[in-house]
Amino acid sequence: MKNIKDQIINIIAIGLMTFFAIPKLLGKPQSVAGFNQFEKALYIDADFFRIFTGISEIGLALLILFFAIQKNKTIGKIAYTLLLITMITALSLEFFARPEPKIVLVIIAVILALLAIYKLKNIKQ
Repeated sequence: MKNIKDQIINIIAIGLMTFFAIPKLLGKPQSVAGFNQFEKALYIDADFFRIFTGISEIGLALLILFFAIQKNKTIGKIAYTLLLITMITALSLEFFARPEPKIVLVIIAVILALLAIYKLKNIKQ
């Protein structure tokens, strides 16, 4: 049962990271608009930051996929540490760089952060 739960968490993390990366990489209007808000607050080029973020999210999804297949505990710890850092960063951006935080994104980031903490506690060396 634990293995099934672990794989479900892996699938959720991979799915959500991919789901949010694709619009960034394709330059969808809603994604572009969101990153334009960040540009004004952070003074970072919106297109560069959007593409960097999309590539990072795809890379993280691939890292979690590699961990799910290979069961390499070191890779798992790295992947879920990066996921936790990414979600903390996403929450910081939502609250400090966006004029009004999008509650759905906050909830998703909190859930992914909690799943990352759970996985980090349960990956045995």
